Amino acid sequence: MKKIILLLVILISVAACRGPLSKPGAAQAPAETGVTGDKPGKVTLEKQEISIEKAEGVTSIAQLYSDLTKYNGETIRVKGKVTKVNTAIMNKNWIHLQDGTEHNGQFDLTVTTDQEFQVGSVVTIEGRIALDKDFGYGYSYKVLLEEGKIVQ
Repeated sequence: MKKIILLLVILISVAACRGPLSKPGAAQAPAETGVTGDKPGKVTLEKQEISIEKAEGVTSIAQLYSDLTKYNGETIRVKGKVTKVNTAIMNKNWIHLQDGTEHNGQFDLTVTTDQEFQVGSVVTIEGRIALDKDFGYGYSYKVLLEEGKIVQ
């Protein structure tokens, strides 16, 4: 009997712990870039009118998306405006960068980092490109810049 009660408690706990990620419009978690919708893991990203001065050694978001396989596993630098910040998710901060460029409708780059960023700031970040990352629960990414660090 105790085993049945324990099993029921576990099942109820699991069902109740789906949390805000199971409710569209609730607390935001990292999401696939450029995707809209009301499913968990999907947020609406708006392209902002941004003009970033080009810098030597920096890859634009358009360049990155135009040849993803070239950059897979590579460490690159990107310069852009921070348009969204999600903190302390899976022990990382998740930021969205835009630089005013786009390729086939892709204009936003998601970056994981342990540093803090402010929405609206223009930064140069260095990190490693990872393709086709799937964290489960609907959170998948065509491209991520991982372990991003601010470059002076």
